[in-house]
Amino acid sequence: MYFLPIFYTVLQLFALIAIGFFLKKFGDWSDSFFTSLSKFVVRISLPLYLFIKISSSDPQAIVRSPIFLLAAVVIMSAAAIVSIIVFTFLPFKSDEKRAGIAFSTFGNSGYFPLSVIEIFPITLPIISELFGTGEPTLYVGVYLLVNSPLLWSAGNYLMTGKGRRPGIKEIITPPFVGVLFGFLALLTGFGEIAGNKELPFFHIISSLERISVMTLPLILISLGAMIGNLHASKEKSSKLFLMAGATSFVRFLIMPALFYGSYFLFLKNLNLSSGQLWVLFLETHIPPASNLAVMAHSKGINEDYAAYTLMVTYGLYMIIFPFYLMLFLRLPGILP
Repeated sequence: MYFLPIFYTVLQLFALIAIGFFLKKFGDWSDSFFTSLSKFVVRISLPLYLFIKISSSDPQAIVRSPIFLLAAVVIMSAAAIVSIIVFTFLPFKSDEKRAGIAFSTFGNSGYFPLSVIEIFPITLPIISELFGTGEPTLYVGVYLLVNSPLLWSAGNYLMTGKGRRPGIKEIITPPFVGVLFGFLALLTGFGEIAGNKELPFFHIISSLERISVMTLPLILISLGAMIGNLHASKEKSSKLFLMAGATSFVRFLIMPALFYGSYFLFLKNLNLSSGQLWVLFLETHIPPASNLAVMAHSKGINEDYAAYTLMVTYGLYMIIFPFYLMLFLRLPGILP
């Protein structure tokens, strides 16, 4: 009964990514344009979006949010262990195996979950009724507090073979600041003050909210442009296919299986909120982090694998996600 609305919503995500892809691949759009667009999204639009969503969410969600610090560690650790086992038996060189482990361990834990949280309620209202948008966005923000530093340290080492501590700008990013100030506003009760139409804060926040509304479509267009800018060599097509296949096996089969197994073993008995289960589901059903391609390009290593793996896994994600979402909604205790 929900398949068509789910399919049409995923089609919206795919269409926005495709716009960016074709504009970059075949349009007369310069690299500087998409670079500026990405900077606008990351530095202005996304922080505003996170601030507004988190500051207006249920204050009780803060009490329930620390679990996502642990969830980030557990999910990435499980993916790392499985991927190490998988790539141990595959015919790749050591640096290629490290790249495969990075693709399999680090998911796109911000852009895709946020896009699904925000866009799905438009065509599938039951998603909004069940999970809302403010509380899940807060949980994704908490998850990223762990995911981002690990991605830019351990993920960078795996991709490039050059370990380093993440720079302060890679940890204290504008989205991080948006999450932080969102928490601060929620804790101080600023959200209630901002909702008072008789005070100027309401009208300032309303104007900023108009900017934040553009965030997720622009994120997806920018992501499509980045994928369109990637180039994979045809000379080693079999190894490229194997890398993408192994990554897909971990991210789209093993990680979802671990989620469903955990759900029946203990998650359904932990008295978790619907919003918590929703975000745990989303974080275990995502393609690899797009920033891994940025790392590969900056060091001139494993670029072919990054290009091909991202193109294959992001395309595959659009196909399989509707079926996983149908399965999730059918889990006992999810629907009222």
